[in-house]
Amino acid sequence: MRGWCVLTASALVVAGSTADAGPSAAFEKYRASVVAVNYYVETSIMREVREIGGRDLGLLVAPDLVLLNGSIVTSSSTGAQPHDFRVMFVDGSEADAVYVGRDEFANLAFLRLEEAVPARARPIQFGKAPKLRVGDPVFTLGLLPENLQPIVRLQAGRVVAAVDRPKPFIVTDLAVARALGGPVFTADGAFAGVLSELGEAGPSFAQSFGGDGDENAAIIIDAATVQRLTLAPPRRGQSQRAWLGITLQALDKDMAEYWGLGDNTGGIIINSVMPGSPAEQAGLREGDLVLHMNGEPVPVSEEEHVPIFVEQIGSHPVGSRLKLDVLRAGKHLEANIDLVAAPKSRLDAATYHNDEFEVTVRELVFQDYRSFDLKPDFKGALVSRVEEGGWAGVGGLESGDIIQKLDDRAITSPDDVKQVLEAAAVEKRKKLVFFVQRGGRTQFITVQPNWSGSS
Repeated sequence: MRGWCVLTASALVVAGSTADAGPSAAFEKYRASVVAVNYYVETSIMREVREIGGRDLGLLVAPDLVLLNGSIVTSSSTGAQPHDFRVMFVDGSEADAVYVGRDEFANLAFLRLEEAVPARARPIQFGKAPKLRVGDPVFTLGLLPENLQPIVRLQAGRVVAAVDRPKPFIVTDLAVARALGGPVFTADGAFAGVLSELGEAGPSFAQSFGGDGDENAAIIIDAATVQRLTLAPPRRGQSQRAWLGITLQALDKDMAEYWGLGDNTGGIIINSVMPGSPAEQAGLREGDLVLHMNGEPVPVSEEEHVPIFVEQIGSHPVGSRLKLDVLRAGKHLEANIDLVAAPKSRLDAATYHNDEFEVTVRELVFQDYRSFDLKPDFKGALVSRVEEGGWAGVGGLESGDIIQKLDDRAITSPDDVKQVLEAAAVEKRKKLVFFVQRGGRTQFITVQPNWSGSS
Protein backbone atom coordinates (compact mmCIF):
# COMPACT_ATOMS: atom_id res chain seq x y z
CA MET A 1 0.00 0.00 0.00
CA ARG A 2 1.58 3.28 -1.06
CA GLY A 3 1.54 5.94 1.64
CA TRP A 4 -0.19 9.31 1.52
CA CYS A 5 1.92 11.89 -0.24
CA VAL A 6 3.20 15.08 1.38
CA LEU A 7 3.93 17.39 -1.55
CA THR A 8 7.23 19.24 -1.43
CA ALA A 9 7.61 22.91 -2.25
CA SER A 10 9.70 22.09 -5.31
CA ALA A 11 6.83 20.08 -6.75
CA LEU A 12 4.51 23.07 -6.38
CA VAL A 13 6.92 25.35 -8.20
CA VAL A 14 6.78 23.32 -11.42
CA ALA A 15 3.35 24.49 -12.52
CA GLY A 16 3.95 28.08 -11.51
CA SER A 17 7.31 28.36 -13.28
CA THR A 18 6.16 26.96 -16.61
CA ALA A 19 6.28 30.06 -18.76
CA ASP A 20 6.14 28.29 -22.11
CA ALA A 21 2.66 28.52 -23.64
CA GLY A 22 2.99 25.00 -25.04
CA PRO A 23 3.19 23.11 -21.74
CA SER A 24 0.63 25.46 -20.19
CA ALA A 25 -1.88 24.70 -22.93
CA ALA A 26 -1.10 21.00 -22.68
CA PHE A 27 -1.66 21.12 -18.93
CA GLU A 28 -5.11 22.62 -19.45
CA LYS A 29 -5.87 19.94 -22.02
CA TYR A 30 -4.86 16.93 -19.91
CA ARG A 31 -6.09 18.04 -16.51
CA ALA A 32 -9.63 17.55 -17.83
CA SER A 33 -8.78 13.85 -18.26
CA VAL A 34 -7.11 13.26 -14.88
CA VAL A 35 -9.13 12.13 -11.86
CA ALA A 36 -8.49 11.20 -8.24
CA VAL A 37 -9.58 7.67 -7.34
CA ASN A 38 -10.57 7.12 -3.71
CA TYR A 39 -11.19 3.61 -2.40
CA TYR A 40 -10.97 1.32 0.60
CA VAL A 41 -8.68 -1.65 1.05
CA GLU A 42 -8.12 -4.24 3.74
CA THR A 43 -4.89 -4.25 5.67
CA SER A 44 -3.64 -6.11 8.71
CA ILE A 45 -2.35 -3.93 11.55
CA MET A 46 -1.15 -5.56 14.77
CA ARG A 47 -3.12 -8.75 13.97
CA GLU A 48 -6.25 -6.70 13.34
CA VAL A 49 -7.80 -6.48 9.88
CA ARG A 50 -8.92 -2.95 9.11
CA GLU A 51 -10.34 -1.01 6.19
CA ILE A 52 -8.19 2.00 5.29
CA GLY A 53 -8.65 4.65 2.64
CA GLY A 54 -6.48 4.94 -0.44
CA ARG A 55 -6.13 7.63 -3.08
CA ASP A 56 -4.49 7.28 -6.49
CA LEU A 57 -4.35 9.12 -9.76
CA GLY A 58 -6.59 7.91 -12.56
CA LEU A 59 -6.93 8.77 -16.24
CA LEU A 60 -10.21 9.03 -18.12
CA VAL A 61 -9.55 7.04 -21.32
CA ALA A 62 -13.17 6.62 -22.48
CA PRO A 63 -16.49 8.24 -21.45
CA ASP A 64 -17.09 5.48 -18.90
CA LEU A 65 -13.60 4.06 -18.34
CA VAL A 66 -10.81 5.08 -15.94
CA LEU A 67 -7.24 3.74 -16.12
CA LEU A 68 -4.90 3.63 -13.13
CA ASN A 69 -1.71 1.95 -11.99
CA GLY A 70 -2.30 -1.78 -11.55
CA SER A 71 -0.51 -2.06 -8.21
CA ILE A 72 -3.75 -0.95 -6.56
CA VAL A 73 -4.99 -4.52 -7.06
CA THR A 74 -2.20 -6.00 -4.94
CA SER A 75 -2.19 -3.28 -2.26
CA SER A 76 -4.16 -5.30 0.30
CA SER A 77 -2.13 -7.20 2.87
CA THR A 78 -4.97 -9.72 3.26
CA GLY A 79 -5.34 -10.48 -0.45
CA ALA A 80 -8.76 -8.84 -0.69
CA GLN A 81 -9.67 -6.60 -3.60
CA PRO A 82 -10.02 -2.82 -3.08
CA HIS A 83 -13.61 -1.65 -3.15
CA ASP A 84 -16.00 1.31 -2.88
CA PHE A 85 -14.29 3.26 -5.64
CA ARG A 86 -15.20 6.93 -5.82
CA VAL A 87 -13.82 9.02 -8.69
CA MET A 88 -13.31 12.79 -8.32
CA PHE A 89 -13.11 14.92 -11.45
CA VAL A 90 -11.26 18.17 -12.02
CA ASP A 91 -14.34 20.27 -11.18
CA GLY A 92 -14.74 18.55 -7.80
CA SER A 93 -17.74 16.41 -8.79
CA GLU A 94 -17.69 12.70 -8.01
CA ALA A 95 -19.01 9.42 -9.39
CA ASP A 96 -19.00 5.79 -8.25
CA ALA A 97 -17.00 3.21 -10.18
CA VAL A 98 -16.48 -0.55 -10.15
CA TYR A 99 -13.33 -2.55 -10.76
CA VAL A 100 -13.11 -4.12 -14.21
CA GLY A 101 -9.74 -5.87 -14.40
CA ARG A 102 -5.97 -5.56 -14.70
CA ASP A 103 -3.47 -6.27 -17.45
CA GLU A 104 -0.55 -7.97 -15.76
CA PHE A 105 1.95 -7.20 -18.52
CA ALA A 106 1.41 -3.43 -18.58
CA ASN A 107 0.32 -3.38 -14.91
CA LEU A 108 -2.64 -1.15 -15.71
CA ALA A 109 -6.04 -1.51 -14.07
CA PHE A 110 -9.43 -0.26 -15.23
CA LEU A 111 -12.58 1.01 -13.52
CA ARG A 112 -16.03 1.37 -15.07
CA LEU A 113 -17.91 4.54 -14.13
CA GLU A 114 -21.50 4.03 -12.97
CA GLU A 115 -22.55 7.64 -13.58
CA ALA A 116 -22.16 10.12 -16.42
CA VAL A 117 -19.02 12.24 -16.39
CA PRO A 118 -19.35 16.02 -15.89
CA ALA A 119 -19.20 18.34 -18.89
CA ARG A 120 -15.68 19.58 -18.09
CA ALA A 121 -14.21 16.07 -17.93
CA ARG A 122 -12.87 14.78 -21.25
CA PRO A 123 -11.36 11.40 -22.15
CA ILE A 124 -7.87 11.63 -23.61
CA GLN A 125 -7.62 11.68 -27.39
CA PHE A 126 -5.50 9.00 -29.04
CA GLY A 127 -3.64 10.46 -32.00
CA LYS A 128 -0.32 9.88 -33.67
CA ALA A 129 2.20 9.12 -30.91
CA PRO A 130 5.34 11.26 -30.87
CA LYS A 131 8.75 9.75 -31.62
CA LEU A 132 10.64 10.46 -28.40
CA ARG A 133 14.41 10.89 -28.34
CA VAL A 134 16.89 11.12 -25.48
CA GLY A 135 16.86 14.67 -24.15
CA ASP A 136 13.31 15.49 -25.23
CA PRO A 137 11.22 17.30 -22.59
CA VAL A 138 8.16 15.40 -21.39
CA PHE A 139 5.42 16.22 -18.91
CA THR A 140 2.88 14.49 -16.72
CA LEU A 141 0.27 15.35 -14.12
CA GLY A 142 0.32 14.28 -10.49
CA LEU A 143 -2.15 14.57 -7.62
CA LEU A 144 -2.04 17.40 -5.14
CA PRO A 145 -3.02 16.71 -1.50
CA GLU A 146 -6.74 16.07 -1.32
CA ASN A 147 -7.50 19.31 0.56
CA LEU A 148 -6.34 21.39 -2.43
CA GLN A 149 -8.21 22.37 -5.60
CA PRO A 150 -7.71 21.82 -8.46
CA ILE A 151 -6.57 18.27 -7.81
CA VAL A 152 -3.53 18.09 -10.12
CA ARG A 153 -0.10 19.61 -10.64
CA LEU A 154 2.17 19.77 -13.70
CA GLN A 155 5.45 17.89 -13.58
CA ALA A 156 8.32 18.30 -16.05
CA GLY A 157 11.13 15.95 -16.98
CA ARG A 158 13.14 14.57 -19.87
CA VAL A 159 13.69 11.35 -21.73
CA VAL A 160 16.92 9.99 -20.27
CA ALA A 161 17.24 6.67 -22.14
CA ALA A 162 15.79 4.79 -25.07
CA VAL A 163 16.32 1.05 -24.50
CA ASP A 164 16.41 -1.32 -27.47
CA ARG A 165 17.17 -4.67 -25.84
CA PRO A 166 15.87 -6.86 -24.41
CA LYS A 167 12.69 -4.88 -25.19
CA PRO A 168 12.22 -1.36 -26.53
CA PHE A 169 11.04 1.12 -23.91
CA ILE A 170 11.58 4.76 -22.95
CA VAL A 171 13.05 5.83 -19.60
CA THR A 172 12.32 9.26 -18.13
CA ASP A 173 13.32 11.15 -15.00
CA LEU A 174 9.71 12.16 -14.27
CA ALA A 175 9.08 11.53 -10.56
CA VAL A 176 6.50 8.81 -9.92
CA ALA A 177 5.20 9.98 -6.52
CA ARG A 178 1.42 10.50 -6.83
CA ALA A 179 1.78 10.37 -10.64
CA LEU A 180 1.81 6.66 -11.56
CA GLY A 181 -0.72 6.09 -14.32
CA GLY A 182 -0.67 9.75 -15.31
CA PRO A 183 -0.58 10.90 -18.95
CA VAL A 184 2.86 11.55 -20.43
CA PHE A 185 2.84 14.20 -23.16
CA THR A 186 5.12 16.53 -25.08
CA ALA A 187 5.25 20.32 -24.86
CA ASP A 188 2.85 20.61 -27.79
CA GLY A 189 0.37 18.21 -26.14
CA ALA A 190 1.02 14.97 -28.08
CA PHE A 191 0.05 11.94 -25.99
CA ALA A 192 3.04 9.57 -25.54
CA GLY A 193 1.57 7.10 -23.03
CA VAL A 194 1.21 6.75 -19.26
CA LEU A 195 3.76 6.86 -16.48
CA SER A 196 4.95 3.64 -14.85
CA GLU A 197 8.14 2.65 -13.08
CA LEU A 198 10.96 0.17 -12.98
CA GLY A 199 10.36 -2.27 -10.14
CA GLU A 200 7.37 -3.87 -8.45
CA ALA A 201 4.89 -1.11 -9.31
CA GLY A 202 5.74 -1.30 -13.01
CA PRO A 203 4.85 -3.68 -15.84
CA SER A 204 5.95 -7.31 -15.56
CA PHE A 205 8.89 -6.99 -17.94
CA ALA A 206 10.34 -4.09 -15.91
CA GLN A 207 10.01 -5.53 -12.41
CA SER A 208 13.48 -7.12 -12.43
CA PHE A 209 15.18 -3.94 -13.69
CA GLY A 210 14.50 -1.83 -10.60
CA GLY A 211 16.37 -1.55 -7.33
CA ASP A 212 19.44 0.21 -8.67
CA GLY A 213 19.14 3.08 -6.24
CA ASP A 214 17.32 5.48 -8.56
CA GLU A 215 13.91 5.81 -6.98
CA ASN A 216 12.71 8.15 -9.71
CA ALA A 217 13.50 5.84 -12.63
CA ALA A 218 10.29 5.84 -14.61
CA ILE A 219 9.17 4.37 -17.91
CA ILE A 220 6.42 5.19 -20.37
CA ILE A 221 3.77 2.62 -21.26
CA ASP A 222 3.38 3.55 -24.90
CA ALA A 223 0.19 5.07 -26.28
CA ALA A 224 -0.47 2.10 -28.59
CA THR A 225 -0.61 -0.28 -25.63
CA VAL A 226 -2.90 2.06 -23.70
CA GLN A 227 -5.24 2.40 -26.66
CA ARG A 228 -5.34 -1.37 -27.26
CA LEU A 229 -6.29 -2.04 -23.64
CA THR A 230 -8.85 0.76 -23.66
CA LEU A 231 -10.63 -0.78 -26.65
CA ALA A 232 -10.71 -4.22 -24.97
CA PRO A 233 -10.23 -3.76 -21.20
CA PRO A 234 -9.08 -6.81 -19.26
CA ARG A 235 -11.82 -8.35 -17.15
CA ARG A 236 -11.25 -10.05 -13.84
CA GLY A 237 -11.61 -13.81 -14.16
CA GLN A 238 -11.73 -13.68 -17.97
CA SER A 239 -8.30 -14.33 -19.44
CA GLN A 240 -7.62 -12.44 -22.65
CA ARG A 241 -3.99 -13.37 -22.96
CA ALA A 242 -2.62 -16.28 -24.91
CA TRP A 243 -0.74 -19.19 -23.37
CA LEU A 244 1.84 -21.78 -24.43
CA GLY A 245 1.70 -24.01 -21.36
CA ILE A 246 5.40 -24.42 -20.55
CA THR A 247 7.82 -23.65 -17.77
CA LEU A 248 11.04 -22.15 -19.04
CA GLN A 249 14.39 -20.59 -18.34
CA ALA A 250 16.70 -18.27 -20.23
CA LEU A 251 19.19 -19.63 -22.74
CA ASP A 252 22.06 -17.66 -21.27
CA LYS A 253 25.66 -17.52 -22.47
CA ASP A 254 26.80 -20.49 -20.38
CA MET A 255 23.96 -22.72 -21.57
CA ALA A 256 24.49 -21.61 -25.17
CA GLU A 257 28.15 -22.63 -24.92
CA TYR A 258 27.14 -25.97 -23.40
CA TRP A 259 24.99 -26.74 -26.45
CA GLY A 260 27.66 -25.46 -28.83
CA LEU A 261 25.68 -22.48 -30.04
CA GLY A 262 28.62 -20.08 -30.03
CA ASP A 263 27.53 -16.46 -30.27
CA ASN A 264 23.83 -17.22 -29.97
CA THR A 265 22.02 -14.05 -28.86
CA GLY A 266 19.30 -15.73 -26.81
CA GLY A 267 16.39 -18.09 -26.58
CA ILE A 268 14.54 -20.16 -24.02
CA ILE A 269 14.91 -23.65 -22.61
CA ILE A 270 11.67 -25.57 -22.09
CA ASN A 271 11.79 -27.13 -18.61
CA SER A 272 8.38 -28.80 -18.73
CA VAL A 273 5.32 -29.04 -20.96
CA MET A 274 1.90 -29.01 -19.32
CA PRO A 275 -0.60 -31.72 -20.27
CA GLY A 276 -3.27 -30.57 -22.67
CA SER A 277 -1.49 -27.28 -23.40
CA PRO A 278 -0.91 -25.74 -26.83
CA ALA A 279 2.78 -26.63 -26.47
CA GLU A 280 1.96 -30.32 -25.97
CA GLN A 281 -0.46 -30.26 -28.90
CA ALA A 282 2.34 -28.87 -31.09
CA GLY A 283 4.77 -31.59 -30.02
CA LEU A 284 7.14 -29.50 -27.89
CA ARG A 285 9.16 -31.42 -25.32
CA GLU A 286 11.16 -30.89 -22.18
CA GLY A 287 14.70 -29.82 -23.13
CA ASP A 288 13.74 -28.17 -26.42
CA LEU A 289 15.46 -24.87 -27.19
CA VAL A 290 13.31 -22.17 -28.78
CA LEU A 291 15.56 -19.79 -30.75
CA HIS A 292 13.19 -17.88 -33.05
CA MET A 293 9.53 -16.92 -32.98
CA ASN A 294 7.83 -15.93 -36.23
CA GLY A 295 11.26 -15.54 -37.80
CA GLU A 296 12.60 -13.17 -35.14
CA PRO A 297 15.24 -14.08 -32.50
CA VAL A 298 13.88 -14.69 -29.01
CA PRO A 299 15.41 -11.82 -26.94
CA VAL A 300 16.06 -13.82 -23.77
CA SER A 301 19.70 -14.17 -22.73
CA GLU A 302 19.28 -13.65 -18.95
CA GLU A 303 16.68 -14.81 -16.44
CA GLU A 304 15.54 -11.21 -16.01
CA HIS A 305 14.40 -11.31 -19.65
CA VAL A 306 12.02 -14.26 -19.25
CA PRO A 307 8.97 -12.04 -18.49
CA ILE A 308 9.52 -10.38 -21.87
CA PHE A 309 9.04 -13.68 -23.70
CA VAL A 310 5.97 -14.45 -21.58
CA GLU A 311 4.58 -11.02 -22.49
CA GLN A 312 5.30 -11.58 -26.18
CA ILE A 313 3.30 -14.81 -26.09
CA GLY A 314 0.49 -13.33 -24.02
CA SER A 315 0.13 -10.30 -26.27
CA HIS A 316 -0.74 -12.41 -29.31
CA PRO A 317 -4.46 -12.76 -29.99
CA VAL A 318 -6.08 -15.92 -28.68
CA GLY A 319 -6.53 -18.23 -31.66
CA SER A 320 -3.50 -16.96 -33.56
CA ARG A 321 -0.69 -19.23 -34.74
CA LEU A 322 2.99 -18.98 -33.86
CA LYS A 323 5.88 -20.47 -35.77
CA LEU A 324 8.76 -21.47 -33.51
CA ASP A 325 12.28 -22.48 -34.53
CA VAL A 326 13.18 -25.29 -32.14
CA LEU A 327 16.54 -26.97 -31.58
CA ARG A 328 16.19 -30.57 -30.35
CA ALA A 329 19.17 -32.90 -29.95
CA GLY A 330 21.18 -30.78 -32.40
CA LYS A 331 18.48 -30.69 -35.08
CA HIS A 332 16.36 -27.70 -36.09
CA LEU A 333 12.61 -28.26 -36.13
CA GLU A 334 9.64 -26.03 -36.86
CA ALA A 335 6.68 -26.03 -34.48
CA ASN A 336 3.37 -24.37 -35.35
CA ILE A 337 1.33 -23.55 -32.27
CA ASP A 338 -2.32 -22.50 -32.11
CA LEU A 339 -2.65 -20.28 -29.04
CA VAL A 340 -5.52 -20.58 -26.58
CA ALA A 341 -6.57 -18.43 -23.62
CA ALA A 342 -4.44 -18.79 -20.50
CA PRO A 343 -6.00 -20.33 -17.38
CA LYS A 344 -7.15 -17.98 -14.64
CA SER A 345 -4.24 -16.60 -12.61
CA ARG A 346 -3.94 -16.46 -8.82
CA LEU A 347 -4.50 -12.71 -8.98
CA ASP A 348 -7.86 -13.26 -10.69
CA ALA A 349 -8.98 -15.99 -8.31
CA ALA A 350 -12.13 -15.46 -6.25
CA THR A 351 -11.39 -14.81 -2.56
CA TYR A 352 -13.22 -14.67 0.76
CA HIS A 353 -12.02 -13.14 4.02
CA ASN A 354 -13.67 -13.75 7.39
CA ASP A 355 -12.98 -11.13 10.05
CA GLU A 356 -14.01 -13.27 13.01
CA PHE A 357 -11.88 -16.29 12.15
CA GLU A 358 -9.18 -14.01 10.66
CA VAL A 359 -8.64 -16.20 7.64
CA THR A 360 -8.62 -15.58 3.88
CA VAL A 361 -9.26 -18.31 1.32
CA ARG A 362 -9.28 -18.30 -2.48
CA GLU A 363 -10.25 -20.63 -5.27
CA LEU A 364 -7.78 -23.10 -6.73
CA VAL A 365 -6.33 -22.12 -10.12
CA PHE A 366 -4.20 -23.94 -12.65
CA GLN A 367 -0.94 -22.76 -11.04
CA ASP A 368 -2.00 -24.40 -7.78
CA TYR A 369 -2.69 -27.73 -9.47
CA ARG A 370 0.85 -27.58 -10.85
CA SER A 371 2.49 -26.40 -7.61
CA PHE A 372 0.73 -28.92 -5.34
CA ASP A 373 0.70 -31.75 -7.90
CA LEU A 374 -3.07 -32.08 -7.64
CA LYS A 375 -5.20 -34.36 -9.79
CA PRO A 376 -7.55 -32.62 -12.27
CA ASP A 377 -10.67 -33.65 -10.33
CA PHE A 378 -9.35 -32.38 -6.97
CA LYS A 379 -11.63 -29.81 -5.28
CA GLY A 380 -11.09 -27.42 -2.41
CA ALA A 381 -10.30 -23.85 -1.35
CA LEU A 382 -6.76 -22.65 -0.65
CA VAL A 383 -5.96 -20.85 2.61
CA SER A 384 -4.06 -17.78 1.39
CA ARG A 385 -3.69 -15.95 4.71
CA VAL A 386 -4.11 -16.72 8.43
CA GLU A 387 -3.70 -13.99 11.02
CA GLU A 388 -1.40 -15.01 13.86
CA GLY A 389 -3.36 -15.15 17.09
CA GLY A 390 -6.74 -15.36 15.36
CA TRP A 391 -9.15 -18.24 15.91
CA ALA A 392 -8.09 -20.08 12.76
CA GLY A 393 -4.40 -19.53 13.50
CA VAL A 394 -4.66 -20.65 17.12
CA GLY A 395 -6.52 -23.76 15.98
CA GLY A 396 -3.64 -24.69 13.69
CA LEU A 397 -4.82 -23.65 10.24
CA GLU A 398 -1.91 -22.47 8.07
CA SER A 399 -1.41 -20.58 4.83
CA GLY A 400 -1.10 -23.08 2.00
CA ASP A 401 -3.59 -25.53 3.51
CA ILE A 402 -6.25 -26.69 1.07
CA ILE A 403 -9.65 -27.07 2.74
CA GLN A 404 -11.53 -30.08 1.38
CA LYS A 405 -14.22 -30.36 4.05
CA LEU A 406 -15.52 -28.05 6.75
CA ASP A 407 -17.84 -29.53 9.35
CA ASP A 408 -18.57 -32.45 6.99
CA ARG A 409 -19.49 -30.13 4.12
CA ALA A 410 -17.50 -30.69 0.93
CA ILE A 411 -15.64 -27.51 -0.03
CA THR A 412 -15.24 -26.66 -3.71
CA SER A 413 -14.94 -22.86 -3.59
CA PRO A 414 -14.46 -19.87 -1.26
CA ASP A 415 -18.22 -19.40 -1.29
CA ASP A 416 -18.64 -22.80 0.40
CA VAL A 417 -16.30 -21.68 3.19
CA LYS A 418 -18.22 -18.41 3.50
CA GLN A 419 -21.54 -20.20 3.97
CA VAL A 420 -20.22 -22.53 6.66
CA LEU A 421 -18.41 -19.82 8.65
CA GLU A 422 -21.33 -17.39 8.49
CA ALA A 423 -23.73 -20.13 9.60
CA ALA A 424 -21.35 -20.95 12.47
CA ALA A 425 -21.46 -17.30 13.55
CA VAL A 426 -25.25 -17.28 13.61
CA GLU A 427 -25.41 -20.55 15.55
CA LYS A 428 -22.42 -19.66 17.78
CA ARG A 429 -20.88 -23.09 17.23
CA LYS A 430 -18.31 -24.03 19.81
CA LYS A 431 -16.15 -26.07 17.45
CA LEU A 432 -15.47 -26.39 13.71
CA VAL A 433 -13.47 -29.18 12.13
CA PHE A 434 -11.42 -28.48 9.00
CA PHE A 435 -10.29 -31.39 6.83
CA VAL A 436 -7.27 -30.11 4.89
CA GLN A 437 -4.46 -31.24 2.67
CA ARG A 438 -1.07 -29.98 3.78
CA GLY A 439 2.21 -30.94 2.14
CA GLY A 440 0.61 -33.85 0.34
CA ARG A 441 -0.97 -35.26 3.50
CA THR A 442 -4.47 -34.90 4.88
CA GLN A 443 -5.36 -34.04 8.46
CA PHE A 444 -8.15 -32.75 10.69
CA ILE A 445 -7.82 -29.36 12.39
CA THR A 446 -10.15 -28.23 15.16
CA VAL A 447 -10.90 -24.52 15.55
CA GLN A 448 -12.74 -23.34 18.68
CA PRO A 449 -14.27 -19.84 18.33
CA ASN A 450 -14.52 -17.61 21.38
CA TRP A 451 -17.85 -15.89 20.73
CA SER A 452 -17.99 -14.36 24.22
CA GLY A 453 -14.67 -12.60 23.76
CA SER A 454 -13.48 -13.58 27.25
CA SER A 455 -9.97 -14.89 27.86
